[in-house]
This record gives sequence, C-alpha cells and structure tokens, in this order.
Amino acid sequence: MTDSPPAFCPAREDLDDLEVLRRGLYGPDATMRPLPAPAEVAAAAVAAGTLVVLDPEGVPVARVLDVTRTGDGCLLGSPTWLAEPSPRPFRRHHLDAPVDLAGADVVLVEAAAHVPSALPDRAHVLVLASTSLDGPSEGNDTVRAAVRSASTCADAWVGVVPLPPGDPARRSALLRTLGLDPTLRPAPHDDAATDGPTERGPRDEAGVVVLLTGLSGSGKSTVARAVATRLVEDGTPVTLLDGDVVRRHLTAGLGFSPADRRTNVLRIGWVAAEVAHHGGIAICSPIAPEDAVRREVARMASDRGARFVLVHVATPLAECERRDRKGLYAAARRGDIADFTGISAPYEEPEHPDLRLDTTGRDVAGCADLVLDLLGGAGRRTDADA
Repeated sequence: MTDSPPAFCPAREDLDDLEVLRRGLYGPDATMRPLPAPAEVAAAAVAAGTLVVLDPEGVPVARVLDVTRTGDGCLLGSPTWLAEPSPRPFRRHHLDAPVDLAGADVVLVEAAAHVPSALPDRAHVLVLASTSLDGPSEGNDTVRAAVRSASTCADAWVGVVPLPPGDPARRSALLRTLGLDPTLRPAPHDDAATDGPTERGPRDEAGVVVLLTGLSGSGKSTVARAVATRLVEDGTPVTLLDGDVVRRHLTAGLGFSPADRRTNVLRIGWVAAEVAHHGGIAICSPIAPEDAVRREVARMASDRGARFVLVHVATPLAECERRDRKGLYAAARRGDIADFTGISAPYEEPEHPDLRLDTTGRDVAGCADLVLDLLGGAGRRTDADA
C-alpha cells in the first residue's frame, strides 16, 4: 500500500494566494510563492517530494509536486489543482479568470472606506479582499458595502479577488493581468458606504443554535455553509462550527472512538450555546449520530436561554456513499476505518426534527432556503421529504 502524502491546511492568506494563482489572475507565467509550513510537515513533504494542500474544511484543493525547502523553511513546488475550495461568502462575485478592465471606469476597493455611497452608472468595482466564514470579518464587510453601493446604479459590476496583503509584486501582477495600472491605489471617500454587520437576520431576538445532523456525505456541511454564507452576506453575525475546522482547533486531540465522538459533539454544543446566549447564531453540522447527545446539546442551548433548531439531513446511505468525496465509505467497506457511522456504527434518526431534508437531487440554494425559512418561522416545522 502506498503511503499517503503529507497534507496540511495553510493560513488563510496563503490559501488565498493559491486561489488567485489557480485562477490565472497573476498572469500566465506566475509561480507558487514560498509556502510556510510546520517543520514536521515541511520535512515530510521534502522527503516525499509532494504535499497536499487542504482548505479549512479538509478538502484537498491542490497537490504540490517537486517540493523543495527555502532557506527560511518555507516550501516551493509546482501546484496542480485537485478540487474547488469550499464555498465562501460572495463567491458569485469572485473572478474565476482574468477580465480586461482597460478603459473601464474602475473603482478600486480594499476597505469599506474606499466604497462611495453612490457610484456612476456602469462602474466597475474591483474589490481586493478575502471573504470567509472562518476568519476576520473585514473582507465580508468591505464586499457587502461594495455590492450594496453598486445596487443603486445601472449596470454596475463588482469583482472580488482575495489578494493577500503585504505583497507588492503579487499586487502589481494582478493589476497588470486585469489591464490596469500596477500602481493604482484606492481613494477614500468622505461619503463612504461603511457598512458593518449591524442588521439582524431572519431570527428571533434570542440567540439560536442550529444543529444539522446526518450521515457523512449527506450534504449537512454544504447546507450549513450555504446558510451561514447567506446570513453573513445579509450582515448577520454567525458562527459556523463545522467538520475539520472544529477538529483542528476546538477538539484537537480527540480520536473517532464512540466516546471521543460524543465529546466532540458536546464541546461543539457548549460553544454554540455560549454563542447563542450572547444573541448570536451558531450553526453546527457534526454527524451527531446519538439521540441522547443531540438532546444534551438542546438542553445546553435551552439552559442558556437560546432557541434550538434540529435539522435532520436525511439523505439516504446509498446516495451518501455514491458521493464519497473523501473516499471514507470505501475505506470503511474495506475495514480500514472502524466504527464508521452508517457502515459499522449505527445512526439514530431523530424522531421529531424541526426540518427533515433529503438533499438528493436538490440544489444547495433551495436547501438553504428551507433552513432560513425555518429560522424566520418562529418554530414552524417543515418536512421536506414530502
């Protein structure tokens, strides 16, 4: 059996740089910049000659070949692209390829203070900011301000590039690729459309814990991210507690034994209840296969004065196994993974969830609509199986 190549998740700005490179926005001759990595990861990658780059959700987005180490311990190599990164807020505005902005009326934006409250018709707003569900909110606020300002004029265009800060050479290469003066700088406006996250989304005054439970591959994480993205785009603060991000930070050190899985869900539930206690929305999407553990999370939320919403993502096992993006079901069938929910460990279906949702054949936006409708429905129950 061939050993798996070393893999790790870089810092957000390094993932952003790889994303801009992937889209060809630095120009056709651009190469990977030095990638900081932990010493043990760097040593393993150099020894193997390859490295898999993961996004915060654990999705393998790139494989770096011919890995070498620079003098300061960073890694260099030739990236090949494996999969699209997990969705992020305002993804529809992100550039997928270079566009020619030469001669266009371009408003360059790097902060909300650069966005005028009124734009000329047919303006092209180029936003250099990183949007994220798991990082600082400034980029989300900046793009939201740009989109809102653009909505007031005819034929305005908003394009977003998650350009990492502090790299003048990358910045110049990007602007040249888009047909712009590489020395172009944004201009602050006295009437800037500064637009922080002050609006409330479709929910009650009390905080909310939303728990999406279901088998691996059911779509619960995808729906959770879509709901969180919509709330962020509307200006509603939201905390997403999901998958590999939680495992890397909140529950680092836990394994996948039944006891550790219970602890994982209970830790998520405790943090979610604290977020909701302070009026926030916490969206969680662990498998959470045990009814008793889900009830305990509900009790935590209730004890903190929060509303608890349970969504059963009831996609059938056969469909989950067909998707199997990470190859987990195949490994479980071979016996390489013990206690795998749905194969060698049970999943206890909720009897009375607030929403039962089979994602088979459904688009993500429609699934997110159902959850958002529920959040605005003051406890209204919906069964999407019908």
